[in-house]
Amino acid sequence: MLAAMTRHHPCLALFVSLYMTAAIIGPASGQEAPGSVLIEIDQEFTYREPSRIEFNVMEGVELPVLEYIEDMLFAAEIEPFYPGDEGAEAVIHVTLRGRASGGTYMEPTKAYLYTGADLSGEIMIEGQHGEFAAGDFASTIQRPFQITINHGFDDPRNAPFLVAFEQPGGFIEALCYAVAQAWGVEVLLPWVYEHEIPLRYSVVTALGHIGDPVAVPDLIEALYDSHERVRWEAAWSLGRIADPVAIPELIEALNDDSQDVRWFSSWSLRNITGETMGPDYDLWSEWWENREPEAQG
Repeated sequence: MLAAMTRHHPCLALFVSLYMTAAIIGPASGQEAPGSVLIEIDQEFTYREPSRIEFNVMEGVELPVLEYIEDMLFAAEIEPFYPGDEGAEAVIHVTLRGRASGGTYMEPTKAYLYTGADLSGEIMIEGQHGEFAAGDFASTIQRPFQITINHGFDDPRNAPFLVAFEQPGGFIEALCYAVAQAWGVEVLLPWVYEHEIPLRYSVVTALGHIGDPVAVPDLIEALYDSHERVRWEAAWSLGRIADPVAIPELIEALNDDSQDVRWFSSWSLRNITGETMGPDYDLWSEWWENREPEAQG
């Protein structure tokens, strides 16, 4: 529980509150992945004016839901289909709702500064072979109010929707759980190497929650990712799965430049081995070298 709470590190400059529920937390055994998937997306964004009860619908706001799903499907060698296309073997339907939150009222201009954003929605997957998965997600972010940097936030379309969308624990992670439930964990593994950083750290986190050892080799590769968050999420996930094959790589990760990577690597080593040597690389290396050869695999 402590590790799950501390993964979303408090050093972020933004105050972030995240809540996500998914249809799967545990090893997944889905059907075989389809060759093609129809993508259906509904997005709606609203805001409220000062002294008004009703919410207004915003035009011209759209988050990259389609782009993320396309990239994920292409990486898994699944062809994306679009509304109007026929013959898809499965359907992914996403409903996303966004709301600009105005935390500060400016009396001279009689306007809100829309420095926050709330997102929520549902994901549903249906296939021709009876596979079905569903999950929901929500994320909330509120930027600290500093009038010197909030130029433009009087327009609700400039609320930080994209930041909320790409936050850990939100839409991308929920999509990982739904896909794993429908078609198996193996479909997620190519996503570890995708270009988008939020996609990489979200799938690495999801693999730890799912807990299937098939992901261990790819999580070990993620320990060497160029982005710090991907690396420490990989370290945490390896500790969740607790496969001893990751021990030597986690020991090496104790030399990482990132304090978070070192901390989560030491937590995972303790969780796997029961030993309590903290993030001391020399102590762990000596302990590992003194193990029986068969214990080292």
